[in-house]
Amino acid sequence: MDKTLYIVSGFMRTGTSMMMKALEAGGLKAEYKQSREEMKQRFADDKYDPNVGGLYELEREDYLKPGFPKGYEGKLLKALNMEHARPNGVVKSFDIMPNGMRVVFMKRDAEEIRQSFDAFFNKQLSEENIEKMNERFKGCLERIRNRKDVVSCHDFWYREVVEKPKKHFQILKDAGWDIDVDKCVEVVDPKYCRFKKENLTKGVI
Repeated sequence: MDKTLYIVSGFMRTGTSMMMKALEAGGLKAEYKQSREEMKQRFADDKYDPNVGGLYELEREDYLKPGFPKGYEGKLLKALNMEHARPNGVVKSFDIMPNGMRVVFMKRDAEEIRQSFDAFFNKQLSEENIEKMNERFKGCLERIRNRKDVVSCHDFWYREVVEKPKKHFQILKDAGWDIDVDKCVEVVDPKYCRFKKENLTKGVI
């Protein structure tokens, strides 16, 4: 049995849920809590569903359990952060996985993130967050790749996955991800890429 842990990481509004949905369709066993859908539904209406198909997330408490992510070997998890602050303020990284983990990290244009975030939560990310987005991508990727249990880590731009899904899922397949590439590709629907930088005015929607 494959005991490798598969992780989809990134920041909010970078296509992590789309990636989870596609990889699940491609054959990986995704673990997530249906209770997270209740949060999403508070923001969805008949005009705008911020995450068609679901959030694919665990609850915050799950990420903070001692030994996490042990117990999820062979599964697919969405982890926007691979380090979490506990109630006492201590930041704890995921425990080392003896059988390793494969990570795909999603990136997106900062202005697209800003406006997608605003549409979801009806509040804006700060200018500081936007200006430092690429720096934060770089820092997270560096920490992930420095882990001794990371077998492979790929960083993909959301828009590039939407435009050329087969290319990107084949990259994962070739790197050892146990997926059916064509089934992954079937899930990627360009119509849900609703915030494109070439159509946006910088700043508030």
